[in-house]
Amino acid sequence: MDLLKHRRDKDIKNQELIKEIIDGDAVQRYKFGSLTEMSLIRELMLDKIMTDKIKSTKDLEKYDTIKEQLKEYFYIESLDQLDSGNYIRYLSFANDTFELKKGGQYVNCKDNFIILKSNSQNPKDKASFWKISDKTPLFCKLDDDDKLILVLMEKL
Repeated sequence: MDLLKHRRDKDIKNQELIKEIIDGDAVQRYKFGSLTEMSLIRELMLDKIMTDKIKSTKDLEKYDTIKEQLKEYFYIESLDQLDSGNYIRYLSFANDTFELKKGGQYVNCKDNFIILKSNSQNPKDKASFWKISDKTPLFCKLDDDDKLILVLMEKL
């Protein structure tokens, strides 16, 4: 009997925590209400960005690969969606070509540039930093907390 009471108390506590998370500022990061909506926004924005960039079947194949690589990412509409340390990838356009860059960890934004830090797992590697324009199309990797919150938002 004590086990059932303990489990019920824990469930109530978890529900309160979930409500606090969903009602809190953390949800401002998401400009969408579910994983499905997030995927749709990402696909629509990619299509809009790439409209004039795809000129051949090779470009189309490259674009399909990019869409596949971004399945675990959401499109960043504004920089207030990013927290320091978030892993982001971005699209690069040069000489009528396009490429999805490996990206790095978001540091901050200064003077119309986004500062990124390398994401090396090797402790011997020295951290490197670089900057990209704040007009660059950005995609942020969903972490486990993001996925949990989005699933909970979808359920409520």
